[in-house]
Amino acid sequence: MKLLLQLVCMLTLLICSFSAKATTMCSTSDVMLTDVQLVPETQILPLPNPLVDPFPDPPDTSIPPTEASECVGLLIGNDKPEATGSNIGEYGDGLLNGEVQTGGHVDGLLNPYNTLFDPFYNESDPTDPLALDGTDGYNPDLVFIEPADLQDWDEDGDKTDPGWVYLGKDEGGGVDYATAGDGLFGETFVGDVVDIDFSCAVGAIGDGCTSGTWSIMPDYNIATTLFDLFGEGVFDHLALVFKTGNVDDTEKGPDFAIYDFNFNTLLGGGLDLTSPYNLGGSFDLGTTFGDKGISHISVWARDPEFFREIPEPNSILLMLFGVVLLTLRFKSNHTLL
Repeated sequence: MKLLLQLVCMLTLLICSFSAKATTMCSTSDVMLTDVQLVPETQILPLPNPLVDPFPDPPDTSIPPTEASECVGLLIGNDKPEATGSNIGEYGDGLLNGEVQTGGHVDGLLNPYNTLFDPFYNESDPTDPLALDGTDGYNPDLVFIEPADLQDWDEDGDKTDPGWVYLGKDEGGGVDYATAGDGLFGETFVGDVVDIDFSCAVGAIGDGCTSGTWSIMPDYNIATTLFDLFGEGVFDHLALVFKTGNVDDTEKGPDFAIYDFNFNTLLGGGLDLTSPYNLGGSFDLGTTFGDKGISHISVWARDPEFFREIPEPNSILLMLFGVVLLTLRFKSNHTLL
């Protein structure tokens, strides 16, 4: 029994050591936000040319370089699964919405349980998830968002949905955009409402790139276009996922890191989240990735919950009363005739 207890303790220490290594190697300064600009009613999107500056007037749009709000990584394996359901941020639809990591090589923090992004992961007994109605509490290690940020996109009565929407991935040939609201009323091809660009300082994504710039330029009417899916407002979090080859030779498989920008708190929380912004910045993964090139970059955004205005009962009664009066007046006029 004593030997068994010693083995258990050693295994626990190894797991803790691995977990610490897997979540402390990235730096929020790897990815920076340097440009913020309210989207003009008419804007010219950059041509597919890395020499074209998507922000033609830097003095008016530049901000002090701002680090990502938070990052996790290095994580082993691939940043899969992508959202394969309706892609509106429902619980269990994609890695950032709590789905378990898939692929050949997996990270102990993401498989067999998604301990980072599953709000209902039960660290005391992983085989018995926390109650979806929140009565058991929530995963204390949830990253990027708080339990209060959970939403009820699927309208099942419980706020279980993290809200992360997969926008697309660049593997070197430009962004392969996803579809938001796949199969739902309001289904929208992401490339129709936002332009995402990554440019490398040297090489290209998939060919030796370790640093460069990024920009995200939404359409002026993006909120209107996506209203049927997400309601008013635009995203409040942006997550950029950078994947590379095998950084640590002691562990098999590729590695990736995820960087979150929380616009509820960045820049003093002064951004009007009901309006779209052009965003731009830089990335330098040379140190974090051990000078190994970036193989792809994935993009996720989180759309905050909204509330549609529902007429108050008194307003409804007044409307009905008005209809009744009009009906009576109509009948009265016809009786006199």
